[in-house]
Amino acid sequence: MKTKILRITLAGTALTALAFGAQAQEFAPEQTECIAPANPGGGWDFTCRQVGKAMQDLGLVPGTMQVTNIAGGGGGVAYAEVVNKRAEDNDLIVAASTSTATRLAQGAYPGNTMDDVRWLGTVGTDYGIIAVAADSPINTLPELMELAKSDPSSVSFAGGSAVGGWDHLKVLIAADAAGIEDARTVKYVAFDGGGEAVTQLLAGSVQAFSGDASEAKGFVDSGDIKVIAVLAPE
Repeated sequence: MKTKILRITLAGTALTALAFGAQAQEFAPEQTECIAPANPGGGWDFTCRQVGKAMQDLGLVPGTMQVTNIAGGGGGVAYAEVVNKRAEDNDLIVAASTSTATRLAQGAYPGNTMDDVRWLGTVGTDYGIIAVAADSPINTLPELMELAKSDPSSVSFAGGSAVGGWDHLKVLIAADAAGIEDARTVKYVAFDGGGEAVTQLLAGSVQAFSGDASEAKGFVDSGDIKVIAVLAPE
């Protein structure tokens, strides 16, 4: 039986609980586990913890769901670990997102395809954001992109996905919309999770952060960062 993987971008409850609940009742796992394909503090880590709590609250899993962080390769390391080593673990789900599906379609996970896992369902959506440190003199996205346009080397963006992943694409799309002739001249630094990327932002190693609303919320609430753009229709 193929391992179950959860396709999700923001923690929700209904579809997740129903899909996994059926499996939990059938196999009666002693301990359930969710793999977050990134370091602690990022969107996938947030997803696992929120989904695990929701399932526990609904009585669909016994005890507390264990969260395991396996970073690397824009989710590819975790994907390969599950498919190649844990294909018979019926008490396991994995957080994923549209970026996972995109990279699979691009052949970015050598030897692995979408058919290697069972997709349980999409239970939510998440909008991308661009943020800067709370004490940054930059207050709007046009200000940031104008700075990048005048001197691309002066602005570095940090994100929790690999080069070519969604966090990088957000930067490229924003740069293109701002009229930067070659968006690739804007520097992007990839980290193994949004939490690590924000840490580098606060340390002053980069000037901006590209991520998602869910992973940014805690840092906004703590007063560490300010969101200067939400990449949504409104």
